[in-house]
Amino acid sequence: MIDLINAAETISKYLKVHTSPLSIKYYSNSKDLPTDVRRPNVFGVKMAFCQINTIARKWGWSFAVTPEDINCVAALMSFGWGDLAGDLNKEEELINFRINAGYIKDRDAAKKNLKKASSLMDEKKFSSRGLIVSPLDSGVIQDPDVILIYGNPAQMARMIQSMIYTEGGVIESWASIGASCVREMIAPMIENKAGYVIPGRGARQLGMAGDDEMVFTMPAGKLENFLTGVKETHEKGTKYPINQFLFFEPKFNKTVEKLREKIKLVK
Repeated sequence: MIDLINAAETISKYLKVHTSPLSIKYYSNSKDLPTDVRRPNVFGVKMAFCQINTIARKWGWSFAVTPEDINCVAALMSFGWGDLAGDLNKEEELINFRINAGYIKDRDAAKKNLKKASSLMDEKKFSSRGLIVSPLDSGVIQDPDVILIYGNPAQMARMIQSMIYTEGGVIESWASIGASCVREMIAPMIENKAGYVIPGRGARQLGMAGDDEMVFTMPAGKLENFLTGVKETHEKGTKYPINQFLFFEPKFNKTVEKLREKIKLVK
């Protein structure tokens, strides 16, 4: 089993991310969640996953989460934790929601979007009734299912290259009108592949993701390959911060050049 504390140290050393990498562990029965891990309900509020993830990565807290702790519509439906009442037409409700919320212009565009956002229409693909979100090095989760790392675009480039270094292929991104938690937290398990995600409106409004922040996500089973890629690509010269090429003679505007011509070097 990979040492998660050392993994977090490697990520910090080579990628210099500003917040803690996160580990996620799913439970098929909420009764199996450990009782000594903080629940969002201790604050007397229900939350969205993007909020919980931000507290975990910035404050270093761990959370045990069940459907009763979440009030985000997209999360409840995508995680299979909630559904519309049986007498309602699910497709119509979701189309109308997209239009009324100002996400999409008209029904035709909404239908096309909904068709691609299959997680909202087929949540049975994924079955869990609880999860833990925790900093990777906290020791709370020993065998995570998913790893999340937040970073800026340059750090994303390093993470993408690190994974490709050992696994080949390409790393793909998938974006929609929101529900970025689905691509971050569920997709890696279902698809068994890494990806990178642009946080949506909710993640930036409620989860307060920074303007320059993106998320690299992977199944935990790929973490060892990822870390190998991080270290070996660094050793081969691809580093963060990126080593910029500076060995060139700069050119200046005419005013500067005219003054330069009047300068004599002191010997």
